Amino acid sequence: MYNLREAVGAALAGLHTDIAPLTSHQMRLMSESLQVLSPFNDATVELSEEKRVSGSKVIPLLAMLHHTLEDDIGTIKMEESKAMAEGLKKQLRDKLYTLQTMSIMSLATLLDPRFKKIGFFSPNKAQEAERRLTAECATVIRHRASSSSTSSSNPSSATQPDTSEASQPVAQGNIRYILMVLIKQ
Repeated sequence: MYNLREAVGAALAGLHTDIAPLTSHQMRLMSESLQVLSPFNDATVELSEEKRVSGSKVIPLLAMLHHTLEDDIGTIKMEESKAMAEGLKKQLRDKLYTLQTMSIMSLATLLDPRFKKIGFFSPNKAQEAERRLTAECATVIRHRASSSSTSSSNPSSATQPDTSEASQPVAQGNIRYILMVLIKQ
């Protein structure tokens, strides 16, 4: 409608109908509303273009939308558009805090080489995700170490020992190093 406003106005004037053409106030409101909603369209297109959407993109895209709304609010003049932008910003902030506390989403963002810690809305949430990842890695390593010690103490349960590098437990001192390599910005 906004892109075709001149053609629509001319058609309405030529048809002699009871439909009133849009006022300049309504046109400005439409323009500012499109300015506010444009980043949401961009984010939707970004997520929709891929065959397999990565969960690691969700938190960074929501953070980008929030920052864009903060920047746009300063340029918006009309109260209706400001109210819409403020409402969307509040909803995004609430959704961001919820998603950043979800282990799967935060770990996916943290482990994605495109985003790592910079994909988060707040540095505190990135540190929490890093601590969660460290704890999960330590649990996996402890589980592997205990299962390998159980199988080595019971030789009848394993016919042939697994000597592959992947099956060997990582020393506790190396966990921090491995995680820092994964997370390093």
